Amino acid sequence: MTYYAHSENKFNIKELVADHLRETAYLAGQFASVWGRGEEAKAAGLLHDLGKYTDLFQKVLRREEQHIDHATPGALAILKRYNIQGLAAALAVQGHHEGLMCGNPRELQESVVMKNPISSAGKTFSSRDADNLLLHLGKDGLSLPAEFKSDYPDDYKSNRRIAAMLYVRMLYSALVDADFLATEAHFSGDANGYRYRPDGQKLDPDKLLSQLLGHVALIRQKTTADKKICSVRDDLFQACLTGGEIKRGIYTLTAPTGAGKTLAMLAFALKHAASHTLRRILIVLPYLNIIEQNANVYRKVIGGEENELLLADHSLADLPEEQRLLAENWDAPIVVTTTVRFFESLFANRSSSCRRLHNIANSVILFDEAQSMPPGLAVFTLATLSHLAKRFGCSVVFSTATQPAFEDFNEKVKSYAASGWEPQELIPRELQLSKRSRRVKVEWLGQADWEQVASELSARQQVLAIVNTRKQARNLYLQVKDFGCVGDTLHLSTDMCPAHRLDTVSSVKEQLALGRTCRLISTQCVEAGVDLDFPSVWRSLAPLEAICQAAGRCNREGKQPFGEVIVFRPPVADEVYPTKEYKKAAVEVQMMLGEKGHLDINDPDTIREYYRRYFHQNLEQFEEKKLKDAIQAFDFRSTAFHYCWIPDVTINILVPYEPKTDLYRELCDEARKGEFGRGWLRRARPISVGHRANSKSKIWGIVEEVKDRQRERTGWYILLDPAAYSPEIGLNPGDSSDIYLA
Repeated sequence: MTYYAHSENKFNIKELVADHLRETAYLAGQFASVWGRGEEAKAAGLLHDLGKYTDLFQKVLRREEQHIDHATPGALAILKRYNIQGLAAALAVQGHHEGLMCGNPRELQESVVMKNPISSAGKTFSSRDADNLLLHLGKDGLSLPAEFKSDYPDDYKSNRRIAAMLYVRMLYSALVDADFLATEAHFSGDANGYRYRPDGQKLDPDKLLSQLLGHVALIRQKTTADKKICSVRDDLFQACLTGGEIKRGIYTLTAPTGAGKTLAMLAFALKHAASHTLRRILIVLPYLNIIEQNANVYRKVIGGEENELLLADHSLADLPEEQRLLAENWDAPIVVTTTVRFFESLFANRSSSCRRLHNIANSVILFDEAQSMPPGLAVFTLATLSHLAKRFGCSVVFSTATQPAFEDFNEKVKSYAASGWEPQELIPRELQLSKRSRRVKVEWLGQADWEQVASELSARQQVLAIVNTRKQARNLYLQVKDFGCVGDTLHLSTDMCPAHRLDTVSSVKEQLALGRTCRLISTQCVEAGVDLDFPSVWRSLAPLEAICQAAGRCNREGKQPFGEVIVFRPPVADEVYPTKEYKKAAVEVQMMLGEKGHLDINDPDTIREYYRRYFHQNLEQFEEKKLKDAIQAFDFRSTAFHYCWIPDVTINILVPYEPKTDLYRELCDEARKGEFGRGWLRRARPISVGHRANSKSKIWGIVEEVKDRQRERTGWYILLDPAAYSPEIGLNPGDSSDIYLA
């Protein structure tokens, strides 16, 4: 009998099982050879679809059967053939459709022996005779590797849980990407055979570094910044350039806000890639509002918006077809993405998210604003990054003005990955960048009522005020307007859709550049990476890193001797914070102020003391218990579920933002026809608002639910009342309760 892996393509050509196994094995072996495990991945590729050598699966292709499990027979065959060394490969094969399951060897063995013909998921096994299936390989001229070495057994026995699970995910990534690409090549093929998509471009760090140096030279000629600031930026850039030659490892890059980290980091990465023949550069940023801003900076260096050297992969990206394909597996030399997408991929168990992981190996990874890590994920995340560097040839750089003392977690990290967390600082201490960058004077005002704050803001021509919740921002904005500051006062928060926020930031920049009166009332969404320069900044009490970020929006270009930063405590009734961790950090600042009377936010030692005190006081919160239990059990599914960078507690609301009303109407019409999908989501996100709502919220009376063609819920809603979306403050359904998200 002739066994097929896939149905016919547009040229009426069916794909033989043997051909698919051969193609997948070759690609998987190539991918995993980057970390020296090509034979292990090749074996997984040869056996992943072994269960298709059956009459039952051939009926699936003829649409005579469904709900057939063809993956488990291949997983059993691997364990029979390679015993303990085949554990990771068996996990990868078992999960190549349904996702990675449990890495406990006993549970894995029990799940693949197929005592019953029906799986726990209700599927019929295509075969339960692995020995008979293996005979087909020889008949088709395919030969398995005689043996291979796997890291998984040793890491598992040594209880290095994060290291063991990451190793499986990397092997899984090599397998599933190879499987996707080979399958795609069959269906794109013609009479001449497989037709693979073009490979992504290769990184040429020497060429790009030359372009970067030319770009920086041009900036130096045109800059209007103060000479002292220029000197700091030059020294930072040169330190990163020199540091690029050091060995691969884990590093911190600590430099004050406004010192030019965006280009300095790229200089380090390109020099480092050239020195160590690294394959790609990944730039990981915490907030969507700075992704495209930084990506555009980098595009100016490498040339052109459509240049395929740079892939900006995030939820708001409107990618052309070629780049959409690159985003599936990050097959681009420079990738700019979000912390959510990067880290949740590293802890995922499904093929769509894990597929890109193998392309992280042998790369330099830059994390901007590294302090934004959720506390409960910190130890597990650091352990994963540590093992990426130690085992998979990566260099990791944490860049921020407020460097957390994560090395205090070294022993905890070692319990999950032997390499621990012991980063080296890239910037020589003798440069004293923080001391030389003093551009502001901070006044710690103490308690102040909102009317007093509004009065002070109205008396200033150009001022930024940052508060902790959306309700506070709305109320303070309205109070400042009550003082007669109507046309020149603006509001910014995530009650506004992304398109609205971008337009507001552009308007603010224009008013500042022209020297016009401009008062901006914002939540902390303005703090990271939004390039604004106010002479005066007011900040309600917050964690020290947030206060430092706020100060970075003041006198950024050093155009005056010192900018004014005033930190105040809101009225006791309004001392609310976005999260309990945020509140604990703000309380730590308050306690330090009580002891010292004043905090020097430009002193790295002050920042280090703050973090160490905070870590010491709240040590238990840095290992989220349910996630810890899942990792202890080597449970990939539960780990993926509990490793959540941003808790999914919001609904998505499509809003009628006035400049985009035509798009809003189009999306409404499509949604009501059930035309909900990737394209709809991509176009909808710029005019959507994430909203936290309980059962009593007024929002339910003014929204319409969006469902897909199968009438399934999507988590999306359409705002029906135009009056509930203000051109000034965004979504305002009229709830009286405080809204904590920023």
